[in-house]
Amino acid sequence: MRPTRRTSPFPLLVGTCLLASCETRPAETPIADVTDSAGVRVTRITARPADLVEWTLAPGPDRVLTGVETGDSSALSPTGAVRWLARGDIVVVDLGATRILVFDSAGTYRRALGRRGDGPGEFRSIGAVSVLPGDTLTAFDGALRRLSYWHPDAGFIRSVSLGDSGSLDAWPAEAWAWRDSLVVVLQLAITPRDSVPPGAGVRRWPMRAHLTLRDGAGRVIATSPTFPGMYTGVYDGGDTRLPFSNQPFAAMGRDRVYFGSGQAFRLSYLAADFASPGELRWPAQQEALSATEVAAVRAETEAVLATRLPAARLGGALDEEFAPEILPSARPAIGRVFVDDEERVWIERFEATRLGTRTQKPGDQWTVLQRDGRPVARLRLPPAMRLEAVRGNEVLVVRRDSLDVETVARYGLVRP
Repeated sequence: MRPTRRTSPFPLLVGTCLLASCETRPAETPIADVTDSAGVRVTRITARPADLVEWTLAPGPDRVLTGVETGDSSALSPTGAVRWLARGDIVVVDLGATRILVFDSAGTYRRALGRRGDGPGEFRSIGAVSVLPGDTLTAFDGALRRLSYWHPDAGFIRSVSLGDSGSLDAWPAEAWAWRDSLVVVLQLAITPRDSVPPGAGVRRWPMRAHLTLRDGAGRVIATSPTFPGMYTGVYDGGDTRLPFSNQPFAAMGRDRVYFGSGQAFRLSYLAADFASPGELRWPAQQEALSATEVAAVRAETEAVLATRLPAARLGGALDEEFAPEILPSARPAIGRVFVDDEERVWIERFEATRLGTRTQKPGDQWTVLQRDGRPVARLRLPPAMRLEAVRGNEVLVVRRDSLDVETVARYGLVRP
């Protein structure tokens, strides 16, 4: 998978129909109108989301990685990105120890890549992980603003600085290797901050985003159009995160880069030349933000704060974050996006940011599209499970139990 994200040596789980017949079912009737507008190829999906075939996971996993395999009882606490290598080996980002763990296809621990630090082959943080042909890995360190290259056998290879001048007008938020020798960087820019008089309430403080295409030395070759980033809330006492802010995204395909604000179900893309723009739009996927969902997220946050703050300080503690005037009328549509080994696009349904918690609650619903925009299926996940990689009829997920212990599991994908 190239979120980045391959004949599998593992047995494949076979559903009740052949794969080809399952995936051609949505194509039997027209589901998209394709038009050209100002040089942008716009594909408008007209299918009803409720008509999608539903995929599920097999009842149980066929491989589980607990971290015990490393001999370190604290491994995978918490867990970051999980990726497949070409032969079926698995790499797992261990966020707690700031390293990358390598397991073979049978789940046997092989080695760790990197450690905490600022020097070559070290990390302060680990974000996006990409796998290139030949199993070269790249890992983005947002704190050091650099992309490091690794190989599971040879270890550290080199790093590329992406910090430029350090300006807040183009802050690198994530970065991915693309098409072997290129790098795509998601960059955020802060807009001027309003002055808010005392008692004037809360206002949105938006960010802007764009992508840069860079060569192997980190030099900018091309730049994407600008699109909305996330936003925070600014009030007379400072600024605060907002749980229902949109989440900008980018995902690498073989010869496409998908990106967007996440506000609506809209995926823009650039071709291999970082031009030839297009969009996939699905208006029917837009949902209203319900008062019930807002109240539930607030209640979860208050429960977290109740363990840390005296009861006297809880009243009104979240008024700015959940102020009605700052909430969007439509809930953001998209959380994460990635492209699998068959060039299908996987889109996660947005989940609100859980303030005060260590990790983001994952979306339990994913929509799968062909690259031309034809809907394929919808995947529903069990609670407390985060989808990380898809390859053929197999997926890799991160599971969290009632004690907040995380494990990595491989499941078969059931396509009825």
